[in-house]
Amino acid sequence: MVACMLLNQVISRIRIVKKLLLLNIFFLNAICISAQDVDIVNSDSSGYVLLSTYEMAYGSKYKDLEKSLIKETKAGVKDGYDTCSLYRHVQGSQRAFYMICSFKTMDQFAKIMDVERDYSNDKQLFASHTDHILARVTTELDSPPPFVMFAKWRPGPNLSMSGFSERMTAFQKAFSKSFGACNEYIHSWGPEYAGYLACGFNNWSDFAKATAAADENVVEAISSFPVTGIVSHSDELLVRVYPK
Repeated sequence: MVACMLLNQVISRIRIVKKLLLLNIFFLNAICISAQDVDIVNSDSSGYVLLSTYEMAYGSKYKDLEKSLIKETKAGVKDGYDTCSLYRHVQGSQRAFYMICSFKTMDQFAKIMDVERDYSNDKQLFASHTDHILARVTTELDSPPPFVMFAKWRPGPNLSMSGFSERMTAFQKAFSKSFGACNEYIHSWGPEYAGYLACGFNNWSDFAKATAAADENVVEAISSFPVTGIVSHSDELLVRVYPK
């Protein structure tokens, strides 16, 4: 009787071990699939941008924060970024300034971060601040345009990274056809996973024409997919502050 009980315990433990092994195999397989999707998204990366946002503090003056951030933008190039530009909110969700600094590799970024700068005596003029490193996917703008339509899309939980990449490519082509030139970016490091477009225009008359064209082009692009797979979307209209 004792021998039978011991045998049953051994068999039970073997079954538990088999279940754990199957779970581990499933988990490792999921990681491999995820890694393959990341490779698909980032395989053609042609550099990065650091997108920094500075929200206006309640009751503060635009010029005070603008002056401080122009100084910071110029310092970014001295620190080692390839280029830096500064934009200000015109229309959109957040009254803020947007600083965009470009760099080619993470090794270059590491050297920039190693530069020591003392902010201990600086007065904080903004309400909130975020930094987000974005990988370049498509580059069509060769210089900072006077105005930018900056758009963001967040994928749903059931959409694969490769599926999201296909949709972002469709959006990029549609908006580029409307505006003339759009850069596409994808999340690399930062607060959220999303895809981004930055489309340039010279004045509000150009924006009106681009908007009319986008109504048709974007609908045509997204109609090629059975579902959008997008959970949220936002547009920000920005005006260039630096360089003038």
